[in-house]
Amino acid sequence: MQTNYSEYIFHLSSYMVNGSIGLFEGRFRETRMNYNLHYHKKMAELFTVIKGEFYFILDNNEYVLREDDTAIIPPMIVHGFKPKLPNSRLQFIFTNTDDREIFFTNLAKIVNGETVMSEEELEVFYNSHDQYSIKKENV
Repeated sequence: MQTNYSEYIFHLSSYMVNGSIGLFEGRFRETRMNYNLHYHKKMAELFTVIKGEFYFILDNNEYVLREDDTAIIPPMIVHGFKPKLPNSRLQFIFTNTDDREIFFTNLAKIVNGETVMSEEELEVFYNSHDQYSIKKENV
């Protein structure tokens, strides 16, 4: 699944294991992303940098993660990331989710302009996938 700036590969579908875990990879061609700060009420995430470097914000602190660095994000922790270097790759492991493939597939349609939503519709979309956005200026 591709967006204008990234590609997502589903290595282990969360459907196959009743939502207990999902393993995906993100490949980011460019660095123009925003952090998109958010939190999850039930989902935990584990991110490992496969190639390149990423900026991560975890609970209002900024970090740079490099190849083989890992960040573990429990539920209710505000976080976000963006690639620091072009062509960076990131492994995502999600727990307690059964619809991340649907989320990323629909998100790609939104990012690519195939699906247009109002701010209110976007919020409903994100929240229906256990993703709750944090609004901050210039992030």
